[in-house]
Amino acid sequence: MWKDFRKKRAELLENAVKAKKVDEKILSLLEKINKNKNLVTISSCYGRVVLLEFDIMSTKKRSVFYKKWHRKVSAEEVELAVSSYAGKLPLWFRVEPFILHVAAKDMKSAADFLVKCRKAGVRRGGIQGLQKDRVSIEVQGTTSMYLPADIFEGSWNDLIKTANRIMELNEKQIRKLVRVEW
Repeated sequence: MWKDFRKKRAELLENAVKAKKVDEKILSLLEKINKNKNLVTISSCYGRVVLLEFDIMSTKKRSVFYKKWHRKVSAEEVELAVSSYAGKLPLWFRVEPFILHVAAKDMKSAADFLVKCRKAGVRRGGIQGLQKDRVSIEVQGTTSMYLPADIFEGSWNDLIKTANRIMELNEKQIRKLVRVEW
């Protein structure tokens, strides 16, 4: 069962790469992890800057992406997006860390993966699920920022410098993970 699952996930990744649905800056990490026969990546995100429609006071807690960038951004493009927003829900500016979902063949492989992540400086992560033929793992960075964009009155230039620094920290953490022998 593991071999079939792993093969299917590898094919899905290959198709997603061909369709340009994978963040290029995390691809080398995914490829390296997938070389380990006891691991396979399931999903990932390099990290992103997002404008999100979200009503924190709503009981439904639904959100909708208004704009998202999987890269550093300029103050002008964010300011323009915020000023042209015509939605009804509050608009949030977010900088989100990288996230990685991996399946391991067994508990030992999952534990080894998590130990290596921690040694590389990734402290947030753990086992998310247990199935007969695999263990699901999630790890993510810790740098993030969230604030209401539609009432922000500060300098977008200063805010974007901080947001881009967070994106640089994501990239630095991913580079550390690429150097790990999986």
